[in-house]
Amino acid sequence: MSSECLGSDGASTGYDRWRRDRWEEMAGPEGKAGLIAHRPITEPGQQLPEVPGRWTSTGFSGSLTLTAARAENVSVDGHAVDGTVELTGASRLSFPGGRRGTVEELRGAHALAVWDEAAPTLVGLRGIEAWPWDPAWAVEAEYRPADAGRLLEVTRVTSPGVRESFPAPGDFAFGLRGERHTLRAFGVGGDTLLIVFTDGTSGMDTPGMGRWLILPRPQDGTGTARIDFNRAVVPHHMFSAAFPCPLPPRENHLPARVEAGERAPVFAEEAAVGSATGPAV
Repeated sequence: MSSECLGSDGASTGYDRWRRDRWEEMAGPEGKAGLIAHRPITEPGQQLPEVPGRWTSTGFSGSLTLTAARAENVSVDGHAVDGTVELTGASRLSFPGGRRGTVEELRGAHALAVWDEAAPTLVGLRGIEAWPWDPAWAVEAEYRPADAGRLLEVTRVTSPGVRESFPAPGDFAFGLRGERHTLRAFGVGGDTLLIVFTDGTSGMDTPGMGRWLILPRPQDGTGTARIDFNRAVVPHHMFSAAFPCPLPPRENHLPARVEAGERAPVFAEEAAVGSATGPAV
């Protein structure tokens, strides 16, 4: 284990810090558990049930506009809307009742994400169950770049489910518990790679839709990388059903039980959830 993750007393201090940051990401004031809607904008003058206004997209290479009257109490970047305004990925929207919105520009389409600090999933989130840190679950892997432009078709968890092609720039090959494995990685923007995988715990101790490993792309495009299953996380969809998360490709199944990383979110009984105390660190 790197020195970053070990304190002088041998405790996994880096891992503890990562767990606290992860808790803040999910349960903090702007936590992901507060997402209540993720709405693609596909029609001119489209109206959404969660927020006021009329929304029009002309496609990824075009514009996204919002039309609202001043009485609807919508603001963009702190300015009240009274008419039509053009939005960008940097726009920050405010709506009545403390709700807020962010704009996404993703693979040929615009979408609006709506957040609510009073969402039951955010208010009711009590913790994220995880196995104890174990350095044996951190392994060295070989990164193997794929052919330029490789895409993998996967299903997103939406209603109804949709198939979508994701860029898959490379694979990670490694040994685990005496067996060799290869996991395919998606490109999710910048130099970040996402591995969506299942293992022997999936559907029992961990979500049936798998877990995630979020890794930096090797800077030289090849070589070795460190995969730490202690930092496997449950998908955002388990904190809010509004997240249209991808399901793992068939190739990304590990037959062994990976008893490392997150297991499930834990909610108060009254929270309306699709899945499961301050963080156990």
